[in-house]
Amino acid sequence: MPQDIDIRIPLPGRQSPDHARAEAEQLAWPRSLGLIKSDMAAERHLRGSYADLASRFYPHAAGPDLDLGVDLMSWFFLFDDLFDGPRGEDPEEARQLTEAVAAALDGPLPEAAPPIAHGFADVWRRTCEGMTPAWCARSARHWRNYLDGYIDEAASRFWNRPCDSAAQYLGMRRHTIGVQPTVDLAERAGRFEVPHRVFDSTLLSAMLQVAVDVNLMLNDIASLEKEEARGEQNNLVLILHREHGWSRSRSIAHLQDEVHARLEQFLLLESCLPRLGEIYQLDPGEREALERYRTDAIRPVIRGSYDWHRSSGRYDAEFAHAAGSRGYLEELGSTAR
Repeated sequence: MPQDIDIRIPLPGRQSPDHARAEAEQLAWPRSLGLIKSDMAAERHLRGSYADLASRFYPHAAGPDLDLGVDLMSWFFLFDDLFDGPRGEDPEEARQLTEAVAAALDGPLPEAAPPIAHGFADVWRRTCEGMTPAWCARSARHWRNYLDGYIDEAASRFWNRPCDSAAQYLGMRRHTIGVQPTVDLAERAGRFEVPHRVFDSTLLSAMLQVAVDVNLMLNDIASLEKEEARGEQNNLVLILHREHGWSRSRSIAHLQDEVHARLEQFLLLESCLPRLGEIYQLDPGEREALERYRTDAIRPVIRGSYDWHRSSGRYDAEFAHAAGSRGYLEELGSTAR
């Protein structure tokens, strides 16, 4: 996030007290699975500050629970980088890889599955530990939506048909931003579950959509220069220029206003949660789980995203140059084969 872009987030910043230990140990998991093989890749990964992100998304977690969050963030970005090259422009290649990963949701993977799929299988196995079958089924649906979104994005690039409106783009990007699986893991990290009968309520769905939209808007502002450099046309700033003829500065200002409007909506929505508990006749334990979902899941994914985008090196010029190097692309591609 450019330092001259300051977006007021009316939510407190939080971070796990165990973040320093988790940051010191964050490379062990991706290295053990062959997802990071060289010092160059390790250095690049550390510049992304994914352990810092996890400690902000899951401020209530420590020890193995925080480690799971760190490994999920590492996996997310390693997987996403696989689509920066030709695979991201070929819907069939995208389908093959996403299906190899999604197979872990249905059972053990074959030995020959790519390392990136085995990495997801390990995260998914640990994610389901101690959670009910209903919760695991709900989270699996969210993962399938996330993975399917990569095929849609690849098809858009393959046919050279970038989104021509913000509404069209949001419909696609809300899946691949990965916020829903990220929020799901907050329940697992905190060892609680939102009552299933209220999860799909209009109120909770609206709160989650605010979290999703704020994340993707922040991400598109932060990643604009990186995406422009590699010819990506599906970025909200660029789409607003095509749709309305706005300048870059006006498009970014519009997104800032959109973020503020959504955050005002969020504060109003969360004030209605006690009434939701009354309507669904939640018992004290269920009300506590709903409150924890507000404080330990949705709020941190909004504020944590903002704080991380302002401090991470993932979108600076040095990072982008390393990402485009032939050696790195070859090493990264090997995790998908």
